[in-house]
Amino acid sequence: MNRWENDLFFLNTEKNSFQKESDLRHELVEKSKKLFHIFSSSKDGITLFDQNNDLVEINQACCDIFEITKEEILHKKIGHHIQPEAREQFEEMMSQRKEVGYVRGQLPIQLANGKQKVIELSITSNAYKDLNLSIIRDITSERALLEELMENKEKFNSIFEHALDGILIWNNERMIVDANPAACQLFNLTSEEIKTYNLFDFLEGNSVSTGKLFQNQLEEKGEIRADLEFTMAGGEKKFLEFTSKKSIHGDLYMTIYRDITETKAMIAEIKESEERFRKLFEGALDGIAIVHENGLIKDVNHAFVKMVNYDKEYLVGTHYNAIKGGCDITWDLHSPNGRSGEGKRRNLETGSVHTYSFTLSYNIYPNHHLVIVRDVSKIKESEEIARKTETSNVLSELAAGVAHEIRNPLSSIKAFLQLLKGNDSVNQDLLEVVGTEMKEVEEFVNEFLLLSKREVVSYDQVNLTELLTHITSSLSDKAAEHNVDIITKSDTDVNCICIRSHIRQALFNIIENGIESMLDGGTLAISITVNDEKTTMIEVADEGSGIPHQIIHKLGEPYYHTSDKGTGLGLMVSYKVIEEHGGSITVTSKDNIGTRFIIGLPLDCNRSAIEIQRSNARGSEEGEKK
Repeated sequence: MNRWENDLFFLNTEKNSFQKESDLRHELVEKSKKLFHIFSSSKDGITLFDQNNDLVEINQACCDIFEITKEEILHKKIGHHIQPEAREQFEEMMSQRKEVGYVRGQLPIQLANGKQKVIELSITSNAYKDLNLSIIRDITSERALLEELMENKEKFNSIFEHALDGILIWNNERMIVDANPAACQLFNLTSEEIKTYNLFDFLEGNSVSTGKLFQNQLEEKGEIRADLEFTMAGGEKKFLEFTSKKSIHGDLYMTIYRDITETKAMIAEIKESEERFRKLFEGALDGIAIVHENGLIKDVNHAFVKMVNYDKEYLVGTHYNAIKGGCDITWDLHSPNGRSGEGKRRNLETGSVHTYSFTLSYNIYPNHHLVIVRDVSKIKESEEIARKTETSNVLSELAAGVAHEIRNPLSSIKAFLQLLKGNDSVNQDLLEVVGTEMKEVEEFVNEFLLLSKREVVSYDQVNLTELLTHITSSLSDKAAEHNVDIITKSDTDVNCICIRSHIRQALFNIIENGIESMLDGGTLAISITVNDEKTTMIEVADEGSGIPHQIIHKLGEPYYHTSDKGTGLGLMVSYKVIEEHGGSITVTSKDNIGTRFIIGLPLDCNRSAIEIQRSNARGSEEGEKK
C-alpha cells in the first residue's frame, strides 16, 4: 500500500465517527417526534420552562386551561397566574423540585379574565435537555364535585353513577362498599365482584407500604391527593392518581381515581430518551452545541470545549459570535431542517488554523438549534497529500518522457554549436545568444529529471555554506539586472549529507525567485545556521511585494509561482527535493514588505530519507492489516 492509499484508508476510518453523528441526529429526531405527539395529543396542559422559570413551549390544552392564546402566555414565567395567598406554597414547591427532581401540589389561580380555578401542578426537573416539564390539570370541577357530593345525597347518587372518573366508597377496614361504573371498568371487575375486595388487594410490593403511609396522612389531614401503582384484577398494572376524602357518611371514605398510566409512561420515556441523548452528547468525538435562536449558547459537550479552548462555564450563556475566532463559514444551500458548511478558525491561544465542518439542525426542540462541529483538518491534509501524490506521480512519468525526448536532440544541437564556435562565416554574437538559450533549456530538462526520479544519485557530504556561495555567485548577474543586493550570513561552515545536485537546484530556484520578486530592487538576505535539534536552517528573505496569503499553501504545486512569468515548476522541484531529504519549507509573507522562505534540512539527509521510507512502509503494512 503506497502513501496515497494509506491516506485513503485513514479517510475511510472516519465513517465510524459519521455514524455516531447520524445516531445522535436520529435520537434527536425521534425525541422531537415523541415530544410533539405528547404535546399535541395530551388532554393535560403541558409546558417546558427553563432554569429561570421562563416558559419556552406550551400545548393547546394549557392554553385552554388558562383561557389565553399561546402568544400571550409564552415568555411569561411559570406560576404567574397563581393567587397571592398561594405564592409561598408555590415557592416551596420550586425549592423542593431542585432538591428531589419532582413535585406536585394543588394551587388556586386567577385568570386574566378574572375567573378563578384550582389546578394540580406536577413538575419534573430537567426532563428535556436543560428544560423542566410541568403537567397542569384543571381540578376545579373535581373539587366542586367533592363538595357537592358531601352536601347533597341526591346529587351524590346522580354524579356517582355518571362520573367519568372511577369512584370507590370504602370503610375504615379498607373494604370496598360501593363502586361506580367507571371504577368497575378501571379495576376490571363487576359491581358485585369489586365489593369483595379490600383496597390493599390492588397493591403489591412497595406500593403496600406507601399505601399505608397515605392512609395515615388521610387520617391526619382528612384529605390526600397522590398517585400509586395498582394491580388490576387479571394482573394488569396501572398508575392511578387519586383523591381521598374521609367520613363522607359516618365511617365511610371516598376516593376518586384517574388512570395516569400513559402520562407516567410519557415522563419515563422522556427521561430515558434524555439519558440516551446525554450519553451520546457527552461521548461524541465531534463538538456539539445547543444554541438558542437568539444566538446564545445553552449547552456544549466536552469535545466542543476542547475545540474552542474556552471553559464551559464561559460558553454557556455566551453569544456564538464571541467564540468564532475569525471563522468565516461558507454555507451550502439550506433545507427547512438545517444546513451544513465549512470554515477555518484560528486558535487564539496557539495561533494554529484548523478547518471545521459545521452541521446545523433547526429546532431540535422549541427555539433551539443543534450545531455539530468536526475538526476535518487531518482529513483535508490527507486529501491534499493524496492529491499532490497523484499529481506528482503523473508529472514524474511525464517528466521522464519529456526529458528523454528532449535530451537526445539537445546533445546533438550542443555538438553542432561547439563546431560552429569560432567559425568566421557564422555570426558569433547570435551563436552566443543561442548558447545561452540552450543553457536555459538544459536547466529545464534537469528539473524534469529531478521530478522523474530516474536519475542515479548518491548522498555526499556537502559544505552548504560553500554551496550557497557558488549559487549566489552564479546569480550575481541576474541580481545586478534587478538592482538586488545579496547578503549571505553564516557563522561557520555547515556540512550536510545530501544529494548535492538536487539541493543545489532546490536552493537555486528559491533564491532566483527571491531576486525576480523584487521588481524595484532591494536586498535579498540569506542566512544558514544549525539549531539545537541538529537541523540546518536556511532562510531566504526578499523585499518584494509579497505573496497573496490565499496561494501560499499552493506553493510547490504545478502552475503556482511567485513571479509574473514561469510555470511554478522550479518551486515544485524545490519542495519535492527538500521533502525527499526529510526536510521542510515554511513560507511567511507580508504585502509590500516581502517573503521569507525557511528551509529545514537534517544534517544527515540520507538517514532521514531512509527513516521516512521505512515509516511509510510500516504505515502501508499496518493499513493493509487493518
